[in-house]
Amino acid sequence: MSDRTTYLLLGALTALMLSAQVAIKPGLNAEAVHEAARMFGSATAYNGMFVDDFELPLRDGTTFRLADHVGRDIVVLNFFATWCEPCRVEMPELAGYAARHSATPAVRLIAIDVEERPAEVDAFIQRLRLTLPVGIDARGSIARQFTVTAYPTTAVVGVDGRIKLYQVGAIRNADAALNRIVDAESAALADRQHDWHAEYVANSSGNASPSRRRDGFTPPDTGAADGLSGRARSIAEAMPCSCGCDDRVIACDCHTAKGIKAALRAGVDASLTDKEVMEKLNKEFCMRGM
Repeated sequence: MSDRTTYLLLGALTALMLSAQVAIKPGLNAEAVHEAARMFGSATAYNGMFVDDFELPLRDGTTFRLADHVGRDIVVLNFFATWCEPCRVEMPELAGYAARHSATPAVRLIAIDVEERPAEVDAFIQRLRLTLPVGIDARGSIARQFTVTAYPTTAVVGVDGRIKLYQVGAIRNADAALNRIVDAESAALADRQHDWHAEYVANSSGNASPSRRRDGFTPPDTGAADGLSGRARSIAEAMPCSCGCDDRVIACDCHTAKGIKAALRAGVDASLTDKEVMEKLNKEFCMRGM
């Protein structure tokens, strides 16, 4: 049985189990089940996607370049935001895992903040006493390359430059989430018949284009405006939905997106930037009711 088939079966089982709980647990409803199942399904869609090279300036003054590590290390990319509580809870677990797997072939875990001010990120690093590499995706180009739609999101890039794990949501037990993949990729690195690094460099366009799979997969487009206009519509078009799906708020019809769009229709605080409005809405609606 292939990994993809296994993931799909697990997704179906997850949805079935959640559906059974709807009748038992008053806190869960059909929309919550739909959101959880869709989050799982959207994550498995990215398994096997080829990732083009990119560069990321790190807070210690160095630069991380993906091509320097693919085929030589196991690369774990964790997209986060300083205002995201699940990110804060998850980070020490990931940092500990990376420290325990630092031998060759190494697990290279890079924490990527998306579009926040350096002072905010540096304070976050100091508060958690992080020693792992942290960079700021200042323009959001890397997050778009990985079609990040919610925080935290973790992507494991294998020795062949393809995504082996794409998880939306916090990793509570890194050993359980990562060991199987890390062990398999370590075995692949030990295969001296392949020069994985050279193959990756030859296949990567090196232009930070959107991630792609050789089977022609492309991320889905956004949809209708749902009655929003002006600045409210622009924010909804730019804001990834917090439910963990592949859509922007403007196109998503989940309970979370409906709440965000209702808040936007009610008015946008003119004293806040678009980014600050999105952060405020994420804090209020992120996975509420799950």
